[in-house]
Amino acid sequence: MVACSRMKNEQANWANLQLDLLTLIAKKVNFLEDFSAFRRVCRSWRSVAVKENFKGSQQLPWLMLAEENNTDYRGFVTATDGNLIGKLLLPEAKGKRCFESLGWLITLSETGDMNLLHPISQVRIPLPHVSTIPISQDCIRGCMLRNFPLIQKAVLSSCPCVSSKDNNYVLMVIHGVRGFLGFWKPGDKAWTTIETRPCAFMDITYYNDMFYAVNSVGKIFVCDVGGHDPTVAHVVGAIPYEIVRKKRSYIVESKGEVLVVVRDGYDNMDYLGDNIYEEEDEDEGKDECWGGYRARMTTEFRVFKVEVSNGEWVELQSLGDNALFVGYNASISIQAGKFQGIRPDCIYYTDDRWPVFKWFERGGKDMGIYSMEDPFKWFKQGGKDMGIYSMEDPFKWFKQGGKDMGIYSMEDRSVAPFHKGGSFSRFCPPLWVRPHF
Repeated sequence: MVACSRMKNEQANWANLQLDLLTLIAKKVNFLEDFSAFRRVCRSWRSVAVKENFKGSQQLPWLMLAEENNTDYRGFVTATDGNLIGKLLLPEAKGKRCFESLGWLITLSETGDMNLLHPISQVRIPLPHVSTIPISQDCIRGCMLRNFPLIQKAVLSSCPCVSSKDNNYVLMVIHGVRGFLGFWKPGDKAWTTIETRPCAFMDITYYNDMFYAVNSVGKIFVCDVGGHDPTVAHVVGAIPYEIVRKKRSYIVESKGEVLVVVRDGYDNMDYLGDNIYEEEDEDEGKDECWGGYRARMTTEFRVFKVEVSNGEWVELQSLGDNALFVGYNASISIQAGKFQGIRPDCIYYTDDRWPVFKWFERGGKDMGIYSMEDPFKWFKQGGKDMGIYSMEDPFKWFKQGGKDMGIYSMEDRSVAPFHKGGSFSRFCPPLWVRPHF
């Protein structure tokens, strides 16, 4: 009895550990999700779980879930097992479309107000109103009427330093119905548009002090916003049009190389207007059951390495030890071997097909992890949290709600789930966030 009583007292003393010892423990925690759990133990542990005591470096992306039940909190789940990390109070993100870059959220309200928002520190940096983008007011009204987002992607050159007045970062966005590029620098009162306007841009990345962007016909452009011609973009390469036609393309820097990621099962690109493509098949009609938009699920990814110095490209059959994260976030590449539970040679993807969201009750259903080895392996297994498409009832797939979430493997071309819960929104479906203090 004495021994049991002593053990109970020893267990109760965890909350009374000396602060210097707790500080040493806190400094040994390398991942923010573990640091978040550390904070929740008790008041004394929370008192040392502060920015100054977190020594972790590169972090795993978190999946920020869609808004639920008109609440100010947003849930975050880990990419390793899809389990809930916790919820953060984010009233500034409530009812707004969100994008992500370098751990910051770029928020866009229905009235066109924009902000940079740090989800952990709650720091907010006001951005110019969308009406300051040099596009016609008719275009802005058209976007609103068609439920079309005025901003489709946002990418930072570097993290804003709130404590310093010397902020040299730049925010580049894809905007408007025709997917033009524009940027903002701290101190600017309005957005600046890149005057080079080919077909609609799909994605942006920042690499070697330059912004690189890929458009809907596979051309890769470079923008030097700090150079002599900041509003001019130059072509530095291209993926053949027949490869990217009516597919979704992403661009990402990975281990010092520029990769273009092409997502198939994305035949819904007619929404971007007449000039999105350089050529069209006259006899190819639109699917009638979705008001003119196709809504197939993701079936395959292809990855291409582009040498921006000479425009040469080669298709990759493997990502090696890397994993990619694509969606509404700025595309991310991480070394999977540094993180237990992350699958190497895989692409983690979320649903960013906003043009079809208005045809369904909620967005965010097409999320997953894709395997590059056997693209049909997932379907051969049959019935693993996935529906069967029916021509008789095309909405049968979507009525199941949120089950196409997983990982695409480059090795075996299979898809596996990463979050089994449903999380949907027409205006802000789940997206990847790189957390940091």
